[in-house]
Amino acid sequence: MDAEDRQDSLFFKLCSDHLSIEAIPRRAIRVDIAELKNRAILGLELILWTPHFVVLRNRAGQEITLRRNGRMIIRKAESEPVAKRAAAEVMNAVCVGSKI
Repeated sequence: MDAEDRQDSLFFKLCSDHLSIEAIPRRAIRVDIAELKNRAILGLELILWTPHFVVLRNRAGQEITLRRNGRMIIRKAESEPVAKRAAAEVMNAVCVGSKI
């Protein structure tokens, strides 16, 4: 599945702070957060890990909070298209080799 397909599988909305974008999977998924603690994710830096969510940083500097249900908050994106690409990038990276 390519990045455009991943973007289509997500619903996007502006957060109430008007600075972040939330990405919500269109179908129910389950991300193995415990596995992410021990697995290197290509192109993403693990900033914070908890049993309930992780905070990742991509090469472009966007910070993405990823929860177990696949919902993401994308911060520090200059525009909506940049945030959408960041969310698709995370979904691609997490889906490869994961039990989603």
